[in-house]
Amino acid sequence: MLPKSYLAFKWIVYTLATLFLCALQSFVFSHIRILTVTPFIYPILPAVSAMYEGPRRGAYFALSFGFLCDLLLPAPFTGFFVIVFPMIALLSASIAGNMLSPGFFCALLVSALGLLMTGGARVLLQLLSGGGDLTLRAWVALTEALLSLPALVVALPLFRTIHRRCASDY
Repeated sequence: MLPKSYLAFKWIVYTLATLFLCALQSFVFSHIRILTVTPFIYPILPAVSAMYEGPRRGAYFALSFGFLCDLLLPAPFTGFFVIVFPMIALLSASIAGNMLSPGFFCALLVSALGLLMTGGARVLLQLLSGGGDLTLRAWVALTEALLSLPALVVALPLFRTIHRRCASDY
């Protein structure tokens, strides 16, 4: 294959894996309720992809995935995921590039940070709009992050396999 078609193939495979994980969120995780909180795995995806792909490609993935999430999911405002997901991707890529080598512990750290950033941004926006109890909102965000982290067991091997099988040096 030519390098450009190989790159396109890799991102098509990433897209299919992302659609699989989105279907898993919609059909499985959305029906799990613990203490009235459901897991929310979407922030894990840009974190793990940027951990493997680096800041530029990871941010592109996060931006396009954030756009898709903004179209399909309820959010505090339009463009919420377009703003938060690239920030998660850049933080994830910098941690994977400078602090930890990409692997399970790095993925656990960047996924937890991504989930906490998304939940924290929601709490901050609700606080600024004057809605609700801060401790209750923070507790829900923390519980959601803790419930979502086990989904890393599915997302990490999937993205690691794609990254290893479709690795290229250009």
